Amino acid sequence: MMTSPESEVKIAQMFDKVAPRYDFLNALLSMRQDKRWRKKLVSLCSDHDNASYLDVATGTGDVIAAIGESRPKAKELYGVDISEQMLSLADVKTKSSQFSSKLKFDVMSAEHLEFEDARFDTVSISFGLRNVIDKKKALSEFARVLKPGGKLLILEFFSPDNTLFAHLFQWYFHQILPKIGGLFSDREAYHYLPKSVGSFYSYEELNKVLLELGFEHKRTVSYLFGSCRLVFLSKKCLIEESS
Repeated sequence: MMTSPESEVKIAQMFDKVAPRYDFLNALLSMRQDKRWRKKLVSLCSDHDNASYLDVATGTGDVIAAIGESRPKAKELYGVDISEQMLSLADVKTKSSQFSSKLKFDVMSAEHLEFEDARFDTVSISFGLRNVIDKKKALSEFARVLKPGGKLLILEFFSPDNTLFAHLFQWYFHQILPKIGGLFSDREAYHYLPKSVGSFYSYEELNKVLLELGFEHKRTVSYLFGSCRLVFLSKKCLIEESS
């Protein structure tokens, strides 16, 4: 089992290498299911006028772009990532969009979000939390920059439930996926992907940490027999009682 990544620099370098083939391989290796999963995430985002959105580990910007397309009255759209090459591709993909004036990409760590407290109505992260060095610190940052009542959406791979279909997926995930990924892109990166899930929180551990940080669980949508889950939470509103 692989331990946590050694440094953000190494993770950023790895994703810089795979950036040119990243979208193609996501679609190929997930059999185009990744778009369906992200569409569901976007549907759960805040939908009121003048809302602010932050997508962390945004990669090539698919999630924040989908939010922009579906929320034309958004106030601001931010996508942040530690990979400059990923963000360069995201910028090219979205520069002619109708919402480009509201959208900004920036190189930024999930552990050190350079935003003021309670700025965003929705914070999202898709398949990026397991690559963060200090995951609890990142989750704490998500809580800090969210408004009270704001939404947190986490789409991530987890060790699956103990079922036959889950074990079949795990066989594909650990044996077949790295080989296919290695044919088209950086071999080391696609061997890292399945191993990183083994060093990640279990679903139960993640929810425990989030509860401690002041989140309230709203809903979980499971895909691939529990191997992929979309976790929907809200930041609790603390109401001070007057004496």
